[in-house]
Amino acid sequence: MSQGLFVESESVASESKGHRVKARSAAATFARPTGVLVRGAVYGGSGYADETLAVVLGLARLGIPVELQPMYMHTDTMDLLAPDVRDTLEVLKLQRVDRARSVLFQCLTAHDFSLDLYARFRVGRTTFETDRLPVGWLEACQAMDEVWVPSQFNRDVFAAEGVDEKKLKVLPEGVHTEIFRPDVQPLDIPYRRGFNFLSIFEWTQRKGPELLLRAYLTEFKADEDVALIIKTYARPDPRTEILPRLVNFVEREMGLPLEKAPAIIVLPGFMRNEDIPRLYRVADAFVLPSRGEGWGRPYMEALASECPVIASRWSGQTDFLHDRNSYLIDCKVVPAPANIDVELYAGHCWAEPDFDQLRHLMRHVFTHREEAKRLSVQGRREMVERWDWNVIVEQWVKEFLRLLGN
Repeated sequence: MSQGLFVESESVASESKGHRVKARSAAATFARPTGVLVRGAVYGGSGYADETLAVVLGLARLGIPVELQPMYMHTDTMDLLAPDVRDTLEVLKLQRVDRARSVLFQCLTAHDFSLDLYARFRVGRTTFETDRLPVGWLEACQAMDEVWVPSQFNRDVFAAEGVDEKKLKVLPEGVHTEIFRPDVQPLDIPYRRGFNFLSIFEWTQRKGPELLLRAYLTEFKADEDVALIIKTYARPDPRTEILPRLVNFVEREMGLPLEKAPAIIVLPGFMRNEDIPRLYRVADAFVLPSRGEGWGRPYMEALASECPVIASRWSGQTDFLHDRNSYLIDCKVVPAPANIDVELYAGHCWAEPDFDQLRHLMRHVFTHREEAKRLSVQGRREMVERWDWNVIVEQWVKEFLRLLGN
């Protein structure tokens, strides 16, 4: 009897070897724990990677079995993570859960959801930054049992685009306030000034880099004791040189020789995770006139670091930013430009922050430093009390336990 024929007939086998193989197979299956199969990015420093990493480590710490399937990058090739975190991830990649009784959790852009993997429940965790969804996202979301989004902004957009409201659940991101805090040692950055603005972003139109530069270069002069520190990387290739692009904007778009421009300090590429909190401590204010965010993690990290924040009054960050903890730029919702640099945004609408107000707020924070500090102290307090990952992860665990039937 061939092995293939034997496998087909083992369900009715009742004696000797076939019966013993079936029993061992069943025992091996049920020896696997019920838990969460996580499919998502954990390496590389992206927003998705940082969130997935926080959720995975939080679940594991609280005793919920996790089987990890990393996406895109499979090891910490960029050397961003602490050694103990790398070791934990290696263990979780080897662990197996009983998928028939477990939750499949995919933390990815929706077009990367696998529709061929099954579990007791399938959860898609995703986010988007404009007023609508890209082509194909609705179908991918509808194929999930539940869709978890970070912000009320996302919930409203996804529902308006046709995702079943019964599937949608808002589960916010958190911030590690024991890591991002005001007493860490500042990073040593040459040429910084008496007052330093900081902005962290991927260089795309959505992040508003040209708006930020134009406001800064228009409002401040070369002889003022001020600098704009930009930590950025290029799209689509992070290895692309940023400096030529920046010089071209300053000298050709703004018509300013570099020696007559206020100081700009560029930190290109990626930075080790342990150095990011130290970077925020260099800053006297964080500013990012984004045209749309699913959540806006850098704003949260800045406030946790007790750094005053200037942000757009639109999209995901309005779940945790308000006029009592930050400076918000009024916006108009407008169509994305025809020459959009990210095709997914084509035909969508997003925010256009008020340029004059951005200039005013940057000057205001520069000149009203005690007031700005009071707002950031309030922001830090809120991050600790409401938005710390130790608080937020309890909401996540509650939802996972609900799906697991515990």
